[in-house]
Amino acid sequence: MRYLILLTPSINWRDGVVLHNQPFMPEHAVYVQTGFNKGNIVLAGPFAGSTGGAIIIDSANENDVINFAENDPTVKNGIFRYEIKQWDYKMSKFENESPDFDQEYIDYKHKVQKELGII
Repeated sequence: MRYLILLTPSINWRDGVVLHNQPFMPEHAVYVQTGFNKGNIVLAGPFAGSTGGAIIIDSANENDVINFAENDPTVKNGIFRYEIKQWDYKMSKFENESPDFDQEYIDYKHKVQKELGII
């Protein structure tokens, strides 16, 4: 399964300090790099404007993802808080997967929505 770990500033975030200079950021970078080197991390990086970041991780179960997030040095030291979302992706260039949505899909969903009284 694929999960999104959303990292946002927490209680020990230093206002006025760019993300890469925040405390424990070098340790965080090495920690995430280690996960990447093991093959678990699909994508990782900061958001523009130093407002936090995200990690997309593959794991057999959510408990391993929680453990990964909670052991991140920036989380352990209150620089970031985290939120985990199971990623139920439908399109992926990495896996060359696509549901090939088209007008037929729109027509079908509109029919269902009409039956449900939504539209």
